[in-house]
Amino acid sequence: MAKLEEQFKRHLQRGRFFDKRDRVVVAVSAGVDSMALLSLVTRLPAPLRPAVTVAHVNHELRRQSWQEEEYLRQYCRAHDLPLLVRHWPRSAHPQTGIEEAARRFRYHFFAEVMAARQSPILLTAHHQNDLAETILMKLVRGGQLSQLVGINAVRPFTGGRLIRPLLPFSKEQLRAYAVAAGIRWYEDTTNQDLIISRNRYRHEIIPALERENPQFVQHLASYRQQLTDLLAWQDQEVQGQLDRVQDGEELCLDKWGQLPETAQRLVLQRWLEQRLPNIKQRLLDEVVGLLKNSTVPQRSLALPGGAQLIKDYQRCRIAEAKKNPGKGQHELSTVVELGQWYRVSDRQAIRVGTATGSGPDHLAGQEMWLAPDQFPLRLRPWQAGDALRLKQGGHQLVRRILIDQKVPNAARQHQLVLVDAHDEPVWLLGRKWAWFTRPVDYRQRWRHVIISMKKDKGD
Repeated sequence: MAKLEEQFKRHLQRGRFFDKRDRVVVAVSAGVDSMALLSLVTRLPAPLRPAVTVAHVNHELRRQSWQEEEYLRQYCRAHDLPLLVRHWPRSAHPQTGIEEAARRFRYHFFAEVMAARQSPILLTAHHQNDLAETILMKLVRGGQLSQLVGINAVRPFTGGRLIRPLLPFSKEQLRAYAVAAGIRWYEDTTNQDLIISRNRYRHEIIPALERENPQFVQHLASYRQQLTDLLAWQDQEVQGQLDRVQDGEELCLDKWGQLPETAQRLVLQRWLEQRLPNIKQRLLDEVVGLLKNSTVPQRSLALPGGAQLIKDYQRCRIAEAKKNPGKGQHELSTVVELGQWYRVSDRQAIRVGTATGSGPDHLAGQEMWLAPDQFPLRLRPWQAGDALRLKQGGHQLVRRILIDQKVPNAARQHQLVLVDAHDEPVWLLGRKWAWFTRPVDYRQRWRHVIISMKKDKGD
């Protein structure tokens, strides 16, 4: 018990997370992890011990939820700790996605408590095993290498900071500490439900790996720290290289091309990310291919957010895409404004309108529900790597759709896609629609539109 308290104290001193001058909100569920965190914080030496407020959410998921709440009230009264409780009524629980909905509810409440108590710091009890679960889940799902860091010890949150001071400590250490300190806690029975993917990692996958090596969780934490240090060094190195190959807002392609090939990709990715959100790997691949293709000295490429990349001999820049291009100008992307017609061929035009209208403006077409962050929509030529989401899960490449539908090569060159603000295809014009999984409350949060296509009658 004393050993862990000393280790916790030294960890806080090294990280300089907070001290006695700070006010902190501690998120407590009455589980062993958060009860151990609360005890460790309140037992800190005076120079390190902050003013503590306890925040608890009664999710009303189990009969035990009220027992946990009452126990916390008694504990906080006994230790003279202010406690704020919020209930999440069962009537507000969604039928699906309850975990994510509960998380959003909790953190919204925590933000309210921070504001009410004038506290810039929220403490949560994520520990070494949580870190291992997150890293493994991200490793299995795929993505950016930087995501394998898993959980950050500190991150911005609602104008302040969310701090996870228990990341160096394992679940086993925290449980042993709670037993030695005589701390009572409650086990959440939903944590045993193997339908939940995180629980499968917790109860099946990680224990199997620990049977191979009992130090697996600690080794994974060590790899995470090594990766964190390496990425921090890479961040500085890439920025230094970028400073040498850019001229104002433009990228100097002759200087960029002199970098080692591995550095070229990282520097280009940084240059793009500083100007555009959500750079996907397939888009990065396409940009690298365009910039390194010496046979195409000048060309433009549609980018997310209604922008375009312009290659002009040995210079490269990002500019806003021109709106409403005329016939024969489909190499540039077009931002689609609601209610306007856009010509997509000699005899065809499309329109995206709201689905709330009536009368002549309320045209027949394909109804779509789209999330607010998917707007504005754009029209652009299809690109290598474009894929439509499928209802059954996964994606289908536009190229494969065109092949399956036996579209002639000449027609493929003029094929357009309607894409969202993240450059994800919504509609392969005239051929196939994408499927977007809707949240339970999509009718309240998403926008209902009708996408119509009309043909001219001809001369």
